[in-house]
Amino acid sequence: MECFKFNLFDLNFNGNYLYPVLGLCGLAITYLGNKFIKPTLFLGGTIVSSTGSYKLTEFVLNEINHNNCTIIYIITGLMSLSGGFIALKLYKIMNFILGFLTGSSIGYLLYISVLHKICLGIYFMYDNMFWLSTLIPGLLGGIITQYKEKELSIVLTSLIGPILIVIPTKELIEKKNLVSNNLIKFIIYFVIYTFFSFTGYMLQKKRINDRSIRYKSPTSYQLSI
Repeated sequence: MECFKFNLFDLNFNGNYLYPVLGLCGLAITYLGNKFIKPTLFLGGTIVSSTGSYKLTEFVLNEINHNNCTIIYIITGLMSLSGGFIALKLYKIMNFILGFLTGSSIGYLLYISVLHKICLGIYFMYDNMFWLSTLIPGLLGGIITQYKEKELSIVLTSLIGPILIVIPTKELIEKKNLVSNNLIKFIIYFVIYTFFSFTGYMLQKKRINDRSIRYKSPTSYQLSI
């Protein structure tokens, strides 16, 4: 009996569903913030670990001529959960990545709007201006998050999420050729990004303020009386 295979790379993704899913993830990151990020980190660590642990366990058992699906399932399950918890423990590194993605998102928005007109040569299928526009702001964003982790948590998610909404919008506009004027495109991208970024920040800020008021101890008021 052949064992059920845990292999992420064997999955076939339909491109028609990729951009809608990307947009939904953008909405979740924008308005839920860390409530969405932490479960996503855990799930991502679990999925990646399941693939690697399954392959490794299967290889070892094949080498010793002992094909036992139960052993593969148990080890894969344990390693998958371990991978999820390790991903949460590496939260500081993930914060750097979030900061990097934030800076890159802003740089990407500038690139598709204005900077793509400046050609500095091609490197690895993309214009060098693309790499400069995404990598430099990304590195700066990652470094800043290491020093302002708590303060920037809300800001980061409200900046990263909207770009995931802009990307499907850009794909839709270009594929359907809805708008040809670059200035109008920039205005559309800018308005969408600004709206979701602002509303996401305000909603998360309000939720945290309400929570702090809710958990505030009443003893201080009793002492004053």
